[in-house]
Amino acid sequence: MGQKIFRKGAEATLSKSVFDGEKVLVKHRIKKSYRNPFLDDFVRRTRTKSEVKLIREASLFVNTPRVLKVDEVNSRIFLEFLDGVRLKEVLDNRKDLCIKAGDCIKRLHEAGIIHGDLTTSNIIYLKEGGEDIINRVQKKGPLFFIDFGLGYFSKNLEDKATDLIVFKKTFNATHSKIKNGWGLVLKGYNPSVELVNRMNAVEKRGRYH
Repeated sequence: MGQKIFRKGAEATLSKSVFDGEKVLVKHRIKKSYRNPFLDDFVRRTRTKSEVKLIREASLFVNTPRVLKVDEVNSRIFLEFLDGVRLKEVLDNRKDLCIKAGDCIKRLHEAGIIHGDLTTSNIIYLKEGGEDIINRVQKKGPLFFIDFGLGYFSKNLEDKATDLIVFKKTFNATHSKIKNGWGLVLKGYNPSVELVNRMNAVEKRGRYH
């Protein structure tokens, strides 16, 4: 099973491959030479297990890539390859998707899932494909959330607010051309007064993690 490097980040490499006759994306958490080998192995395995659990739980509420195989020994996750485009690339011409993104994030938060790295690069827009994809799009919409590597479970108001402010910062920097774009995201999310107040407090502090 050959693999072709698709993207390389600080924590993991993403490779295109084939598994059981299906195109997959393999996420491999890379070893850190500065860490004790036993600690490094523990950290990579723990984060891999945590991310898989988050993806599977999130898939009950929003679209995510299917987890096809987990290789805990080598800290690898075999994910369904989504043949779509990043929301970042289409959003400027599809303002309606701002509302949809906000609604999906609300669903994650209500389920106690904090994404941890919300950007329009970590959301895939996908409306066409096989029967399975079409069924999922019809049920939950055309947005698929990816990369839960920094995510965790929490229903804490502070964590929800921080997740949203992280998204707001990257959203406004990337999509400044969209008139009232962030307002449309919030329209889809429909936050409570308490959450809005907490978001304002988090934003004023200027530190999110």
